[in-house]
Amino acid sequence: MDLTRLTESIATGRVGHAISRLVPSTAVWEREWDVCCVLDGCRYDLMRETAAAGHELLPGPEGVGSLWSVGSQSAEWMDRTFAPEHRERMARTAYVTGNPFSSQPCDHILVTSDEVLPLSADDFGVLHEAWRDEWVDDDISTIPPTPLTDAAIAVWRARERLGIDRVLVHYMQPHAPFRSQPDWFFGSADIEHWGQFVEADDDDEEFDPESLTAEEREALEAFAEADDDDDSMNDPWLRVREGDLSREAVWAAYRDNLEWVLDDLTRLYENCDGRLALTSDHGNGLGEFGVWSHPPGTPVPAVRRVPWVVREGRDRETCDPALPAGIREGDSAAGDDDGEIESRLEALGYR
Repeated sequence: MDLTRLTESIATGRVGHAISRLVPSTAVWEREWDVCCVLDGCRYDLMRETAAAGHELLPGPEGVGSLWSVGSQSAEWMDRTFAPEHRERMARTAYVTGNPFSSQPCDHILVTSDEVLPLSADDFGVLHEAWRDEWVDDDISTIPPTPLTDAAIAVWRARERLGIDRVLVHYMQPHAPFRSQPDWFFGSADIEHWGQFVEADDDDEEFDPESLTAEEREALEAFAEADDDDDSMNDPWLRVREGDLSREAVWAAYRDNLEWVLDDLTRLYENCDGRLALTSDHGNGLGEFGVWSHPPGTPVPAVRRVPWVVREGRDRETCDPALPAGIREGDSAAGDDDGEIESRLEALGYR
């Protein structure tokens, strides 16, 4: 085993899990905010770079602070953010989420408690799982920022009637799949492996290989040749490690996904009177200490140190979205087909 593989096994194994528990992390509840936007999988240096480039929503890079996240993967972050000791705050909070882990038992993730997930609507002032109705399977399989921003604006404006005083919004960008590189995520994806093919229903048309484009054919052949135990075909960070994708190409697509969500967040900034915070649940490793992507229970700074940006929003009433129907009906966590949930988690690289 070479040194890189050795440090990876330490950082992501039992030793790493033990060290991770000792990291002086900060739950979002410990900071002051009215609306907190969790940008899934956003590295601290990516946010600083985007701020330095002059994105209109961000201050200069000196205004981009940081904190140590409570987890290095989404389910781990949820498990600790929504732990029983935070229930009093949660009861006055609306959680609007695009991340399907909200509905998943995560006993297979060793660093979680088995006490929190799946989330219960009873633990929040409002629980709106936007991914249930707003997921799209177009060029890529994900939930875009727009429905989350719309829901956040509507919920914040109705906060007194809903009995809440905070809104926590969990966006899926800049997490892959990347809108600028749909060909990297060929196939109908299922939430933990990008590019994982779903078996066709009996009623579907018979698959015709001649209908594939050259790019689709190449991706299909590569997928077929990949080792079943190798997740790199479905994760762009692991594909950098394997030399299949360049670091520069993945970073550019990653930054474009961040700009995608930040562009939409300007609407929230312009339609929300209150303190708007931007942060993340975890970052992504690019080989630091041998760590790639965002395995759970990892103490590596590239994965655990996330941005913290605060802006003072002002409601200029430039848009007027309606409350999502589930919130109006008081049933924002309606059931969903288990297979569909699995499919959406796999699209994000988690199965």
